[in-house]
Amino acid sequence: MINRIKTYFKIWQHFGKNEWQVTFVNRASNLLFMIGKIIRLSMSLLFLMLIRENVEVFAGYTSDEMVVFFLTYQIIDILSQTLYRGVYIFSNLVRSGEFDFLLTKPINPLFRALTGKPDINDFLFLFPNILISFYLLSSLELNITLISSLWYFALVLNALLIATALHIFVLVVGVLSTEVDGVIWIYRDLNYMGRFPVSIYMEPLRFALFFLVPIGMMTTIPTEVLLGIAPTYSISIAFLVGIGSLILSLKTWNWALKKYSSTGS
Repeated sequence: MINRIKTYFKIWQHFGKNEWQVTFVNRASNLLFMIGKIIRLSMSLLFLMLIRENVEVFAGYTSDEMVVFFLTYQIIDILSQTLYRGVYIFSNLVRSGEFDFLLTKPINPLFRALTGKPDINDFLFLFPNILISFYLLSSLELNITLISSLWYFALVLNALLIATALHIFVLVVGVLSTEVDGVIWIYRDLNYMGRFPVSIYMEPLRFALFFLVPIGMMTTIPTEVLLGIAPTYSISIAFLVGIGSLILSLKTWNWALKKYSSTGS
């Protein structure tokens, strides 16, 4: 098992090296992407500053607590985008027939579809985002304990399980319909709602964002635990949703592969 993990990690490193070379080949387009990400990061920092300066209480949360919700969303979003950018081009693999080629290889096709195109630009921005996040957290007036921090990191890992499951579901749609663009952007739009505590939304939207597309389990529950706020749903339910969604997504993926009839059909 350990050797297999090492093998796939080396394969992922090879994917990353390939994308790094592509980044330097397409310098002009990637420069524009980098400028866009710098602008986005600057706007995010400006947004956080405006929250701290102008908002005292929002739906029962202090401005400092709202900043933590935003930072949690941003870290989880960047991590998932860095790892699973390959989902965005999956429909092209299916339509061109390249996915048929991947199915004949010894590498797990799901691993290739998910992680075959790591986003180097997001990877480069990951570290400054983490440093800025820690700096902002250290400047906030919060009562964070060691226990709450440990639970927070465990729940962030659980959030990545949920993000993995959601991206696998998108791939399933791609296998069945050769179309993922609309679905992935619906997911992105719903994910944006995680910038704020999902508990502030009205039913049935709140239930949907906790259990149908569990954005709340990804961002709201970890932040509530970190801040010492009684979580909207218990930690055990959050882990059940995380593990359960991953298991269900893998089973759905295997079912979708049985329905796949190749590009020549």
